[in-house]
Amino acid sequence: MDEKQCLVEKYKLKHENNAWYSERENSHKHLIFKDAYFERTDVLGLLFRINKLCIAKVKYFRANIEKYEPLKYHYKDGFVFVPLWDADFLRHRASGLILDFRYLQTITVYEDFAALCSELESYEVKDNELNE
Repeated sequence: MDEKQCLVEKYKLKHENNAWYSERENSHKHLIFKDAYFERTDVLGLLFRINKLCIAKVKYFRANIEKYEPLKYHYKDGFVFVPLWDADFLRHRASGLILDFRYLQTITVYEDFAALCSELESYEVKDNELNE
């Protein structure tokens, strides 16, 4: 099974009328993405759309995903490494800081997101200086 299909199953998305919908118990059915978006985007784009993250965040993480490790939380094992489609968190390799997709949703001002990115990148500079 490919990663996109794994993502669809994880979030129990329903396919109907050339679109994918979330239909959870005790909530209204709502559109997540249309088939055209599903076909043309990557797993990161789909994951961020499901988690309601803006295009600026998609672009940043798409360009820098190699600097992050996808994680999810297991109640016994703590944070565990998973494939990107299964991630609920991203760990920044250089700093060790863990970003929760729900936290990223709360950042609604572009300048605040840019400040977070700058802070994370400052760890990369420090890490590069130590390796030289």
